[in-house]
Amino acid sequence: MHISEDRTSHIAHKILDKLWRDDLADFPDEGGALNAIKGSIAAYFSVAGEIDEAVRKKLASYAQAKVQGSRDWEILYQKFYKEEMAKRKW
Repeated sequence: MHISEDRTSHIAHKILDKLWRDDLADFPDEGGALNAIKGSIAAYFSVAGEIDEAVRKKLASYAQAKVQGSRDWEILYQKFYKEEMAKRKW
């Protein structure tokens, strides 16, 4: 899954603002904090994309889940996605 730089920046600013407003963290270097948040967001979506790809490859070998979007396919997709997330500790 790909997320644009603008979207990543928007989400990072929202997170930073929420942390500051709720007095959960102080940032001596706001730019550094934003970059760290952006890096975390990018890493998450990178892993999510890898997991999605792995799950779709796995599903391709299942006869009962050949039709993408079918009930069986969706159930197996969710099951395999959770398994892959657990393997990668996300």
